[in-house]
Amino acid sequence: MASRRRSWGLVCGLGLVCLSACPDPEDPPNVLPSADGSGSSGDATGEPSTGEPDTNVETSADTTEGTALMFPVTYRFDCIDVMAMGDSNGDGQADGDAIQATLLENTWTSDIDGHKLNIMLTVASRDDVAGMAELLIGSGIGTSNDDLCAEPTTASDPKPAMFAAGEAQWQVSGASDACAEPAAGGATAGGTYTFVLPPSDTIYIYAEDDDGTVFNCVPGGEAPNAVPLHAIEATVTVNESEQISAGVLTGCLVESEAQNLCSCLGQCSGSANPDCGGCPNGSIPLAQLLGGVSPTDRCTGIMGETAFDMTVGFTTRRIGVDDPMVCG
Repeated sequence: MASRRRSWGLVCGLGLVCLSACPDPEDPPNVLPSADGSGSSGDATGEPSTGEPDTNVETSADTTEGTALMFPVTYRFDCIDVMAMGDSNGDGQADGDAIQATLLENTWTSDIDGHKLNIMLTVASRDDVAGMAELLIGSGIGTSNDDLCAEPTTASDPKPAMFAAGEAQWQVSGASDACAEPAAGGATAGGTYTFVLPPSDTIYIYAEDDDGTVFNCVPGGEAPNAVPLHAIEATVTVNESEQISAGVLTGCLVESEAQNLCSCLGQCSGSANPDCGGCPNGSIPLAQLLGGVSPTDRCTGIMGETAFDMTVGFTTRRIGVDDPMVCG
């Protein structure tokens, strides 16, 4: 692990659509099936993800009930399920019917388990009386919850959020195919964070293989090797001890950026793609991987160009690194 030199107080990057690695040349092509079920996903099985957060994960973070929380505090996503991704019904509205959604869930689940995808939510500061907080959603690099640092090229400033102390909007789902669900009536919680970012703000997806091979790559290097999401809206409820959370996040992926980004599924291997010069062999344009998913009216209107909605449910768990440093 590289040494850490500066605080993650200025780091933000998102890992929501991380497409990891590509199959061997002898395997079927590195493509996601279209909505009609054609195509292949390499290592993906097409079986539904369990969507269940890992309740057995140990963390070195203090879990003492009733102890005042000191900030910053960082949580890692341990469950993601795709609630909607693009339009597969032809009505311009986002839905979760595309088979790509299930296959991506399975990829993410594997990458989360292997610490190749580390989405970190940091509460940098909070004023319960004013109902305000500063949040960072970042991409971590590391081998466990106790040694994560923040990927430097996706760094940005902390983002303002609202905080409603004691309010419960979401909770960990008891269903096998979901991560979060609406909080039950009368449920208690530490509180709920809500934040909305403008289209001009970009939150980046970043992940890498065990040997440091990037799973998303921009030929020419004019942008971070990560998937950019815009117009993020999220609501996150922390439990009473503030050790776990559950919530929902929506963002927009611009088609032109998907065309200029090369991604892998499973493991980056295979032949070089002429459109992905300088990127790992086996990667292909992200737009091709999402070829069966159509744009949506909402994100296209927000971004002023062709774009896709993506909505995910998630849960997080507090990790042992409360203030991750920037890798380097």
